[in-house]
Amino acid sequence: MSKLPDGPASLVLEGVAGIGKSTVWTEAIAAARSGGIAVRTCRCGESDAAWAFAGLGDLLEELGTEVLTELPEIQQQALSAALLLSDAPASSPGNRVVGVAVLGVLRALARRGPLLLAIDDIQWLDVSSAKVLSFALRRLQDEPVRVLASCRIEPTRDNAHEGELGLPAERLFVGPVSIGALQRIVQTRLIRTVSRPTLTRLHQATGGNPLICLEMARALQRRGGEPAAGEPLTVPADVRLLVTERLHGLGPAARQVLLVTAALAQPTINLVRAAMRRSEGSEEADRGLAEALAAGVVELEGERLRVSHPLIASIPYADLTPEARRRLHARLAETVSDPEEQARHAALGASGPSAAVATALDVAARRARSRGSVDAAAELAELAIGRTPAGADNELARRTVTAAEYLFLLGDSARARTLLTESLDRSEPGPGRVRGLLLLATIESYRQGDAPVARLCDQAMQEAGDDPELLARCHATFAETSPSGALLDLAHAQKAVELLEVSPVPAADLLSNALTNVAMHGLRLGRGLSVSTLERADALQVEGEPPPVSERAGMCLGMCLKVVDLFDDSRSWLHAMRTSAVDEGDDSALPMVFGHLALLECWAGDYPLALQYAVEGREHAARIAVKLPALASAHVLVLAHLGRLTEARTMAENDLQEAESLDYVSAVPLYLRSLGFTELAAGNPEVAAGHFRRALTIASDMGIGEPAIMRLHPDAVAALVSTGQLVEAERLVAELDSSTKTNHLPWSTAMAGRCHGLLYATRGELPMAITTLEQAMTDHERLPMPFEKARTRLLLGTVLRRAGRRSEARHHLKVAHAEFTTLGTPIQAETARAELSSIGGRQGADAELTPVEGRIAALVGLGKTNREVAGDLFMSVRTVESHLGRIYRKLEVRSRTELANRLAAQVTL
Repeated sequence: MSKLPDGPASLVLEGVAGIGKSTVWTEAIAAARSGGIAVRTCRCGESDAAWAFAGLGDLLEELGTEVLTELPEIQQQALSAALLLSDAPASSPGNRVVGVAVLGVLRALARRGPLLLAIDDIQWLDVSSAKVLSFALRRLQDEPVRVLASCRIEPTRDNAHEGELGLPAERLFVGPVSIGALQRIVQTRLIRTVSRPTLTRLHQATGGNPLICLEMARALQRRGGEPAAGEPLTVPADVRLLVTERLHGLGPAARQVLLVTAALAQPTINLVRAAMRRSEGSEEADRGLAEALAAGVVELEGERLRVSHPLIASIPYADLTPEARRRLHARLAETVSDPEEQARHAALGASGPSAAVATALDVAARRARSRGSVDAAAELAELAIGRTPAGADNELARRTVTAAEYLFLLGDSARARTLLTESLDRSEPGPGRVRGLLLLATIESYRQGDAPVARLCDQAMQEAGDDPELLARCHATFAETSPSGALLDLAHAQKAVELLEVSPVPAADLLSNALTNVAMHGLRLGRGLSVSTLERADALQVEGEPPPVSERAGMCLGMCLKVVDLFDDSRSWLHAMRTSAVDEGDDSALPMVFGHLALLECWAGDYPLALQYAVEGREHAARIAVKLPALASAHVLVLAHLGRLTEARTMAENDLQEAESLDYVSAVPLYLRSLGFTELAAGNPEVAAGHFRRALTIASDMGIGEPAIMRLHPDAVAALVSTGQLVEAERLVAELDSSTKTNHLPWSTAMAGRCHGLLYATRGELPMAITTLEQAMTDHERLPMPFEKARTRLLLGTVLRRAGRRSEARHHLKVAHAEFTTLGTPIQAETARAELSSIGGRQGADAELTPVEGRIAALVGLGKTNREVAGDLFMSVRTVESHLGRIYRKLEVRSRTELANRLAAQVTL
């Protein structure tokens, strides 16, 4: 490891307990340091797994202030709080902000040279540290950062990805050591040597496991000699027997030192002595410490004690009686000063429920949450539930909801749901249950569909009584989870706003959420988008603690502005939300942001970018185990536009089947939309019509009255017309007309024109069809959707051909073909080419460009000005203009853009 190649990567040393992973790990660290590589280490113990950011604290110990000052203030605060270098900030940053800060630190350190993060026994790395390190490491790009981890494997467990921390890892199996290596280990660790024959027998009996071999050699020394030839070699049945045998040589005080060291989060020598003196006295404590160090069961690194091997501590701790374990933690609770650690030891040391202990756990949980460790907060909150005295029903209900909220944030919705259900089952109806009912409604909205959500919201509303804030929360949750259709959901959002606006001190986050839903549901109902309402909601969020990115008014603006065809504004808001999510480490919001960006760019005709967003969004969603129909359906639409129909169909059918099995009603029309477009592109209009008809019915039942939201109508009309279902097609066109008259959206206007043109053409009214489609082409100038414009042009060219207006038809079909080719939509490009071929005939000799005209056309097609063309061809600007006029006439184009498209089409024709 003397030199690190470019870019981040990971190496995991894996093997069974005691096989020598830590020895290899230590040697690798020494080699890296000798090669000038900066190394940061963390040696994990089983007790460390319970303490938030214990491992991260080791890795970033004595981090220079110059590194911290390179971070934004919010990241400095979050990281300092996580590492216990400062008080926790007033607002809760979350693990993700800490992760972003760690990413900044790693990049800063890597700029100074290669960096190695070395983690021993990574299987015991605490969850909070693992999450933020994984978050940061996944986002490294070319930085010379390597992770070296040792990881214990168990034969009965799948260890395939353990210890990788988000980076693809090479895995090196650490197997049995040789007899020669074992001899060197014994000579280094023991005062007396062991003969080679005995070493050979030990090696055979233990399979070359150095820890077990070493322990057996120590046992032989304690017995006073090696076994005689032919004398059986006593081999413990398992590691427990070996460790127990080793511990038999320790006095009670030394065993207590071992247990105290293992149980403390930061076992400094002074802290261990202080804990020991409470039960053993000063002299006995010092004697036990000296004995434990001499026996090698604990090691001293600077001021910190560490158990020499986790097995040596975990087995005796497990062997303690419950009462002895309780006394140990009670003593530690009186010794430590950190509020979180003190509360945890107090909880484990309490003989029964205690109001004081439960209150301390409440405070500790909030502190852990404010430091960004939801994991530790959830554990402490659950401990608080168990320490709540009988009769304190309100406190018990409150603590249960708090613990469930933390678990839900962690993604453990099953455990959160169990806690809430049990709490609600044992409590009497009333205001104290409202928070639990509403949280349960939110959880159920992700797993059981709309009916149970509405039932829970109704129940919460009945139990809220006259409390205006509780009622507002009920109405807001009703609107947010949307279980009853847009009309009723809008009414709930408006009622929440009404209740909050008359409150003396309204909750800013709750009012912002309610206003956002007022705007969202109003748009769903076809009443237009109230941008001012969303801007007010956004301003309210600035005043208070910012909610998750997915719940911000800015996110809603990004979603809704694309519906009203303000693509640039939508793009700006969505990218702002993406930046916020990345800066704050809010991975949970990224799938939603990428989903709407993918759909936006699909509509805008940038399919490579749309596909990039869709794939990245899918990866994020899979990583955090969420399902987002908007993202998944956008992915299918992009694939279908790119002509990858088999892939699109398979993906859409799988998504649809899963949504239907979960009764995820609101997802079904999105999947049917993408599947319908796929079948229409594949030339299966009857199948497509069935998908669109069903999607329209569900969308109508959901109260979606604005066609521009789902954008089903034009493709549904095309499929219905192809299958002769004109009456139904006319009804859908009438709905588009109604939307156009109400909101005057560019999409509705242009699509209504195209659909009318299609109906006129189908009925044989070709002049009226041509007039209508020409007006639709004009309307397309307001709509930033080039693919839809090309489809309308293709239809116009086809109708002109049927009307015998060949020259005009040829012009529009050529341009449509060029536009589809430029966009990268091969199926539609081939349709345009086939229509163009069906015109037949010759364009005449005047359509052939002279060599000079060809060179001028090529340069103009590359985007050069007339003056630049003149300079390249050594002619006057006037001459270029004269030739360009003839080129336009010959190729039947009217502008430089159409000329470029025409030339692109010639390449493929």
